[in-house]
Amino acid sequence: MAEPMRGLSVTGLCLRAGTKSLVRDVSFTVAPGQVLGLVGTSGSGKSLTVMSLLGLLPADVQQTGGEVRLDGRRLDPANLSAIRGRALGFVQQAPRGGFNPLVTIGRHFRETLACDGVRGAAAEARMLSLLAEVGFAAPERLPDLYPSQLSGGMLQRAMLALALSREPDFLLADEPTTDLDLVVQQQILDLLERLVARRRLGLLLVTHDLSVIARLADHVAVMDGGSIVEEQPVAGLFAEPRHSRTQALLRAHFALYGEAQLP
Repeated sequence: MAEPMRGLSVTGLCLRAGTKSLVRDVSFTVAPGQVLGLVGTSGSGKSLTVMSLLGLLPADVQQTGGEVRLDGRRLDPANLSAIRGRALGFVQQAPRGGFNPLVTIGRHFRETLACDGVRGAAAEARMLSLLAEVGFAAPERLPDLYPSQLSGGMLQRAMLALALSREPDFLLADEPTTDLDLVVQQQILDLLERLVARRRLGLLLVTHDLSVIARLADHVAVMDGGSIVEEQPVAGLFAEPRHSRTQALLRAHFALYGEAQLP
């Protein structure tokens, strides 16, 4: 018997709010150990696509078509809620929005790890190991701090560690560097690259920034108006963009940054 295809795959995804179509016939696959960049301008449907994979769509948005498969197994909305965090980790754009400001960093980890029955000394050891893995030189200082006591870059690292705490196979990162300065952006991208290589994570990297795509992605899907208009290996997309929207994005990128960041 043939083994099921490994990966997180989306086929024919359609999302609608009332009579308005928001996402139309979107299909892609995120493979283990690979980075798929999902790029497009604001309002192109990138973030809604990610929210649909996590079962976190806004109340007024409905999925009207398509399916999601994990290693060949079809997932319905109930499955998505059950595997959120365990199979699919999530890193959001604004890290402060991902933490309860009244709860310490340590309590966030303890409550998350308790979902898998990890408590007490085992939870403390796991938390410190994860914080060290994402680059904290003195992880023992973090658990008693509140989110307001951490910088944006530190919070993003803590969010990455928290997203990894349930050992997901795939990580969904929605604009993970947008609110960070350039030095911290580079540090977070370096960290993501190491995590993908070390853990064989499949990473769906959502961004409007082509320099992030050039730095990290293996393949790129370009969204425009709720649809994927082009998908290519990253080098091919920069060298020979096919769709007019991709060409426009590249022209704007090169006008701002030049061509030094070509993959």
